[in-house]
Amino acid sequence: MDVARFIIEVYFSTRSPQRRRAERKPTTRMAAAAAPTVVVVDARHCAAEATAFAVARVIGTTERDFAVTDAAGAVVMRVEGAVFSLRKRTLLLDAARRPVLTMTDSTYLMSSMWHAFRGDSTSRRSVLFSVVKESVVQVRTKIFVYLGGYRSADQVPDFVIGGNYYGGACTVFAGNSDSDADAAIAQITRPNLAGTLVGLTRSVYTARINPGIDQAFILSLVVILREMHHCNTSSRNWGL
Repeated sequence: MDVARFIIEVYFSTRSPQRRRAERKPTTRMAAAAAPTVVVVDARHCAAEATAFAVARVIGTTERDFAVTDAAGAVVMRVEGAVFSLRKRTLLLDAARRPVLTMTDSTYLMSSMWHAFRGDSTSRRSVLFSVVKESVVQVRTKIFVYLGGYRSADQVPDFVIGGNYYGGACTVFAGNSDSDADAAIAQITRPNLAGTLVGLTRSVYTARINPGIDQAFILSLVVILREMHHCNTSSRNWGL
């Protein structure tokens, strides 16, 4: 059985029916905030209803290989890390393995700034957005997203990722606030699953995305969020 599918089945089988229904249905306040459509990568990645995906680490050529799976266990996207690259370079691929976007770490050692480019390009003309940590060391997660790329320190972010990564939950907000529940467009959680595949199950993330929100955009933020918090080799070896 495919590793990613096994993890998804374990995750959803351990949820109670009531909790599964609650996870599929966003809160009223989150649903109200999702009225506007947010297109960053492509409108075809926007769904009319709320969606949930699991991003699970799989055995591959790098530590940055993941499978994106829906609630039915179908692989809808993949994440693959480049083997030979001076800087960390990671691709988000669709189900047919066509490049959707490319993510690169511009700082590498501190992993505090990432850029996302359309398709498999890394040209400045193809940049979609930049993701920047407020500070290198954080107790409470606060990460800024700038559409069109980061240009200066006085630039106002278009989105903010706030919450507590090590506590297992972060929220993506539209605008420059990380406390306005009405501005929430997606939630990223990191469940602690029981099972024999400890190193793999720790690298499972769930992205719950509001209606009308670009799924590829949110899924790429999941990948970058993970990389920003695991930029050293020892963390990767433990699969945290």
